[in-house]
Amino acid sequence: MKLYYTTFKSPVGEILATRTERGLNFITFPKSTWQRFFSALKKDQNIELKKDEKKFSSLKRTLKAYFSGKKIKFKESLDLTGGTAFQKRVWNAMLKIPSGETRSYGWLARQVGGRNKARAVGVACGANPVPIVVPCHRVIREDGTLGGYGGGLSIKRKLLKIEGANI
Repeated sequence: MKLYYTTFKSPVGEILATRTERGLNFITFPKSTWQRFFSALKKDQNIELKKDEKKFSSLKRTLKAYFSGKKIKFKESLDLTGGTAFQKRVWNAMLKIPSGETRSYGWLARQVGGRNKARAVGVACGANPVPIVVPCHRVIREDGTLGGYGGGLSIKRKLLKIEGANI
């Protein structure tokens, strides 16, 4: 399988993005996580990694607009085949949270039919392979505090501020 990648600078640090022929499947920042990612890929003999800037031109344009504060809707095709059925339900529900707004883990749990599964929803948020595009940063605790974020709370705060969310 071919896996295409690119890197680029952003207000939240340098971003690494990958995609398959099916769509975008991974975004990570901070740069300190990249080595672990590339090491894991080297173990899989079925993956051919190839740098390809052209396959990410739309994503880069959209992210540039996003980081400038514009309300945008990502139109990237996604390849979320690595997730469980539950994770995919959570990720799809997150896509419905409007830019500049937040929802609680409990709210998200109710959207996916798991009234008492706020903790499981939090785990699914943490496993989100395409942050920003699938906006896990918009999910907060019931009490209004931020909760967690794989990229760190300072980045979560920055993303919400870019969107104009009241936090």
